[in-house]
Amino acid sequence: MKKIIFSLICIFILQSAGAEISVEYFGGAERVSGTCALLNTDKTSVIADCGTFYEEDNLEADNKNIPSEILGAKALVLTHAHADHCGKIPLLAAEGFNGKIYCTEATKKIVFEIYNDGWDFENIKRGYYWSASQRKSCRKKQLGTVTLHWTSDCFNAVKNRESSSFSQTQEELSKQYGVRFRLCKKCLQKYLKEFSQRFVTVKYGQKIKISKDVSFTLFNAGHIPGSASILFEIYENDSLKRIIFSGDLGSGYSKLAIAKDKAAKADYIFMESTYGASSRKTGLADYNLFQKSIAAELNKDKIVWIPALALQRTQKVLYEIKKAQDNGIIDKNIPVYSLSPSSNGLTKLYESELLEPSAEKWFDENIYFEKTILPVRYYVSKPKQYTKSSIIISASGMMDQGVSRSVLGKLLPRDDVSVFLVSYAGPHTPAGQLKSGTRNIKTKEGTVGVRALVKSFDIFSDHPDINESMRWLTDENKNSVIYLVHGSKEASAAGCAVLKQNGFLKSERMRLNKKVIIR
Repeated sequence: MKKIIFSLICIFILQSAGAEISVEYFGGAERVSGTCALLNTDKTSVIADCGTFYEEDNLEADNKNIPSEILGAKALVLTHAHADHCGKIPLLAAEGFNGKIYCTEATKKIVFEIYNDGWDFENIKRGYYWSASQRKSCRKKQLGTVTLHWTSDCFNAVKNRESSSFSQTQEELSKQYGVRFRLCKKCLQKYLKEFSQRFVTVKYGQKIKISKDVSFTLFNAGHIPGSASILFEIYENDSLKRIIFSGDLGSGYSKLAIAKDKAAKADYIFMESTYGASSRKTGLADYNLFQKSIAAELNKDKIVWIPALALQRTQKVLYEIKKAQDNGIIDKNIPVYSLSPSSNGLTKLYESELLEPSAEKWFDENIYFEKTILPVRYYVSKPKQYTKSSIIISASGMMDQGVSRSVLGKLLPRDDVSVFLVSYAGPHTPAGQLKSGTRNIKTKEGTVGVRALVKSFDIFSDHPDINESMRWLTDENKNSVIYLVHGSKEASAAGCAVLKQNGFLKSERMRLNKKVIIR
């Protein structure tokens, strides 16, 4: 009898140990960027997002590495198309992940528009080949770029070939040969066509079964087109656990996003906390203030420069300029230049959605009724000269990358330029320094003196303040265990304090690389 009891106890212990469910964050906890979470059961593992880190987080080296723990996951569920959530997916696949990638149709379209420019492929190691003649010419002239190929399609067309002796990244090759490299468009398009087969599109509210014990449902997060919160349902030993990953939630006053769904009932919620405990005094009326502020600077015969994120922020800015023209606030003859190819490609995608709406629409009906978000005299090329009474839009919003970084040395020293900051900016980035009032901006290229007028607008944020976050939650969620992610340590800790004061008593800050056991 004792042996039977002992055996039953052993079986119970083994079953209990095998039934452990856990969540671990490898990015996006204790900081804003690099979101990547792993949901583990005894039978299945699923990744929620796999994003890149911002330079501001001082984790650029992590953009070159994939945690070994996530490579064997059965699937990845993607919340939306911002790089800090999807940027490392190409590297993840290159490192050996072979599961399906689930997302909404809009997210897939936007992701592949971004990938089409070669974004987020620079850290993939491959056996490349290129033209030796082109490399030597670029090295001699100290300008130009060398095209990297890796598929068989271009092999015979490239004469006088050179090859890497082992798998290397673009950056490693650039350091070795002293020239800039870029990816071959033809090779990239072939790769993307094959890579797209890994993506499975899902509608909001559609339950998808990943394995016998795990299913998920996407809900509209109201952040950008296609953005989603994920509800995982896990069945273990006749019990059900419901876990929500909020993804990035909408601010509640975005004109180019559909209102978000409320949080579902859940045992655990991993919720974004970009702004922590902050309560912003911002509303729809601030769009009108933005429009009038642009008009005031243009009336002074100034250049208005707006550094903005390529995705969603640029399109929202363009739409406000259009509305200002429609309302007679801004002269329709003022030229508007959008300088960033990535931004322009995404804007074109938005425009195509307005002309031929998807089954699951991206915007509210009134936006579709207008047919366009573009102002009059909209140009997608650089002006011959940066002349007065014009509007310049460039990416990135932090001014530390892309076209914004390349033009700040030209525009910031001019007193006939007004800079309108509309994006989040880390304190050490050029835009962050401008927000703090610094008049000598430190960049990788040196110091730039600032004579331009600087204004900052919070109305374009696509993230909620603490009040909007609590409006997303429901009274049922007061019994949920809530972990705050996608925010600094300080912001998440402050957000937890406010949540507890309002009855969400089981709130705490998520730690990086700490495994949360779901009980």
